[in-house]
Amino acid sequence: MLNRLDGRGGKASKTDDTDGQAADVLKRYETQQAARAEKVRVSTMEKDLYSLRSVVSTMTALTSKPLEPVRRRERTSNGTREAAAVALLSDFHCEQVVRKGETPTGNEYNPTIAEKSLQRFFSGYRWLIDFHRNAFAIRDVVLWLGGDLMTGHIHEENKETTASAPIATLLWLRSRIVAGIDSLLDDPNTETVTVVCSYGNHGRNTGKPFRAKGAVHSYEWLLYQWLASHFEGNPRVRFLADESAHQYLTVYDFDLHFHHGDEVNYQGGVGGITIPLNKAVAQWDIAKRCHYHNFGHFHQYIDTGRVAVNGSVIGFDAYSMSIKATPEPPQQAFYLLDSKRGKTCRSPIWVRD
Repeated sequence: MLNRLDGRGGKASKTDDTDGQAADVLKRYETQQAARAEKVRVSTMEKDLYSLRSVVSTMTALTSKPLEPVRRRERTSNGTREAAAVALLSDFHCEQVVRKGETPTGNEYNPTIAEKSLQRFFSGYRWLIDFHRNAFAIRDVVLWLGGDLMTGHIHEENKETTASAPIATLLWLRSRIVAGIDSLLDDPNTETVTVVCSYGNHGRNTGKPFRAKGAVHSYEWLLYQWLASHFEGNPRVRFLADESAHQYLTVYDFDLHFHHGDEVNYQGGVGGITIPLNKAVAQWDIAKRCHYHNFGHFHQYIDTGRVAVNGSVIGFDAYSMSIKATPEPPQQAFYLLDSKRGKTCRSPIWVRD
């Protein structure tokens, strides 16, 4: 039998054997402990995931069913004109930072300016409702949350151009949109507030947009479920935030279609976005014919009657400059829906001085 040598060429001592055995035992113990800890961690994650799915499933039940139409109340010819007030809120990009000098327009934007702009949106909405009550009985309010309320981190550059990470941004948005909806409910003449929710292409946790499963990968869609849960039990507020990229609502005798707009294929052209929009609307009308279509995404305020394209809250930035967009004031869309005659009184809501 050969004797085992130590590192210096001599025989290994019994102490060396004991130390080696102890090290092996300790290593096996640490491996076993790590395996147990990993098993507990996986089990906890599975329980948390099941709990989260249950919560989201419960919350989704509040928002996934088609809403009953907004009903006409004035059916006699007594001279009263009844209308619903519709406003579009999209392309907020609340956590994005735009510094002076990034574009020739001198636009500047940050969360502080974003908060003031959001307050101005809701106060402008209330002002327009009060103004039009001189000629209309306005009892019904429709608010569209149309996506890209946040910029998110879908591109590496966004980590440098945003002031907060997606989860923190959600928490920031939640309290402020709740306050805005509360301000609409403060109006005693408003009987119903219908909130229609479409997720955008920025607030996602995937590299590329998902079409069939876009909602469940959208931070904004989760935000909408939170908002609906917050107002649950209030008979004056209803939410539509299903998993589709397209939402539909009937107001009086008119069918309205809402979609963020990122499924419209526009790659420039002298005709602007109206040509691809008209083509998209014609195709979507085959699936479900609607009287009016509402979009965001393009940061341009356009209202052709049947089609409304929302402006933006962030305004002109480096991205707008890169795609050769036309600079315009930060603004959002507003219009009335006359219960007998349809769309009327179209107006921007300016959200900045």
